[in-house]
Amino acid sequence: MNDGTDCRKHAARDRRKRRVSLSRVDGHIGACHLFDCWPQVVLSIRSAKRLVLFIDFDGTLAPLRRRPSGVKPLDLALRRILRELAGHQRLTLYVISGRRLPELRKLAPVPGVRLLGLHGWEGRDIPPLDEERRLLRRARQLLDRRLPDTSPIWLEDKGLGLAVHYRGAAQRTVRFARPIVLEVLKVLGPRLHMVQGHKVWELLPLQIDGKGPAVRALLAKLPPRTLPIFVGDDVTDESAFAVLSHGLTIRVGRNPRTKARFRLRNPEEVKVFLRKLQAEIA
Repeated sequence: MNDGTDCRKHAARDRRKRRVSLSRVDGHIGACHLFDCWPQVVLSIRSAKRLVLFIDFDGTLAPLRRRPSGVKPLDLALRRILRELAGHQRLTLYVISGRRLPELRKLAPVPGVRLLGLHGWEGRDIPPLDEERRLLRRARQLLDRRLPDTSPIWLEDKGLGLAVHYRGAAQRTVRFARPIVLEVLKVLGPRLHMVQGHKVWELLPLQIDGKGPAVRALLAKLPPRTLPIFVGDDVTDESAFAVLSHGLTIRVGRNPRTKARFRLRNPEEVKVFLRKLQAEIA
């Protein structure tokens, strides 16, 4: 009698464990470390007819630096991995970044890799948005005037975007600057919106509505049974995780709050993942 009861208890416990394990993989409880879940990931990769890999640049392929200008081009070993992945007939590879497209071409000079700048806007057919460019120039003038010269907060003009960086700034300075940025945004009207990133506020035209809509539009042009894989480290990548919930979504870094199903710790682990993916599809 006791033996039967014990067996039933063990069976129920095993069922609970399996349910927890599957729910973690499906993203309902939290992001599972990718390598801990690798057997399930491999099954998804093998069952897909085609793969499309979207990968962020700063903080994902390359370590974050205090200023974007401090980031160096990808090393030769990583370029070789990306080139081989991009050359595989079963996989399409995009690097998608908040950076401008000309910068990406210098930092990721890899044949076969498709580059998308400004959160997936540049690198596709885009309208000129002349009025929005004028408003962004005006935003820069206003912020130049209102933010103190001595502030560690600095502006990066992206043409169709204006980034207000505050990495390294004291909390007091950030609390002072944020209302100024929001007020300027309000003055300039509804054509612009603000996107929060890693220690940056970015003013963008409403048409540039994030990586989620960009990857969804690109995926719609690919054949059925294409498995999307998205790897990113930033708040700006969360919209892509949300729209690709049926794919393999991977958040890089320590932030536990994410819509991604899986996580990796840093760009070094991203490189390991790319090698494992390369071996799997080869």
